[in-house]
Amino acid sequence: MRTDISKFVKPWIKEVKDYTPGEWKKGYIKLASNENNYGPTLKVVRAVEETKNLVHIYPHRDYDVRCKIAGYLDLKPENIIVGNGSDEIMDFILKTFKGSVMSFYPTYLEYEIFVKALGEQYLSVNLNKDFSFPIDKFISKSKDANIIFLGNPNNPTGTVIPEEDIKRILNEGKITVVDEAYYEFYGKTIIPWIKEYNNLIVLRTFAKAFGMAGLRVGYAVSDSEIIELLNKVKPPFNVNSIAQEAVFGAIDDYRAMEMIVEKIKRDREILYKELSRKYKVVKSCANFLLVDVSPIKADDFFNEMLKYGIIIRKFGKFEGFPGEYVRITVGTWGENQKLIKAL
Repeated sequence: MRTDISKFVKPWIKEVKDYTPGEWKKGYIKLASNENNYGPTLKVVRAVEETKNLVHIYPHRDYDVRCKIAGYLDLKPENIIVGNGSDEIMDFILKTFKGSVMSFYPTYLEYEIFVKALGEQYLSVNLNKDFSFPIDKFISKSKDANIIFLGNPNNPTGTVIPEEDIKRILNEGKITVVDEAYYEFYGKTIIPWIKEYNNLIVLRTFAKAFGMAGLRVGYAVSDSEIIELLNKVKPPFNVNSIAQEAVFGAIDDYRAMEMIVEKIKRDREILYKELSRKYKVVKSCANFLLVDVSPIKADDFFNEMLKYGIIIRKFGKFEGFPGEYVRITVGTWGENQKLIKAL
């Protein structure tokens, strides 16, 4: 017997687009997913090795992890919630607060996917043609939204939103989520603003600068009232034991992380200059570069890079924008040199 599954499916689920991660091939240089290809620091590796014999025990250090992060940020643990990647915390936010939800385009695809998977309305405005932020259009359209998502720096453009624009949005009084996944490569944060704006939620991750993408640890910083609400929808044991211990190693070794970040930022500028010899490159505050490779098609550029053993992220056309776009992660020095040679 075969059951007609479709009659049980929530009607909006069929309209949700799948998230397609960057490709991976053994033996290839992956510059597709904005990872830190230098990998985690030594203390993170040691923490993982020392914890591997505890995997039969449920994770039990959530409060300790929150205390560690709070100390790193000079905050209190009641201002912190930890998730299985910052993506999971986006899910908490959307389960806790009423939609509709407002963001912009192009930005991180998961914002729209999470919103639509929960049956909420997703509103958006296009960035300006140069990928700068259209504050007046954004404010006008956000009147119909309860929740705002802002990537800053933004993925896939690497651009940032001026602080005065973020303040204008916060002053509208909506739940405002500022995703600082790439903060370490930018150097500016609005986390101190949570003392002034109790409607502000700042997302952070250990996936990028700390080189822990495979361990899936993110966190949010906000007013204690919001954190208390988010905890009501957080499942128990959501961050695994190994990942919890890795957080301690990462923060204890944050100076080593900062040295790696400085290398990546220097190489980002070198790659920007090299790519700009042939293509239009968006100036980036993250660990990647968005490149308009037209008149070459993004698919063709991707396939040419594959011939050199390099995987980049292809987007093609962004609706409403001229050009053919690919995104290239800044890798290690050696990987970047191979990319330059391939170019």
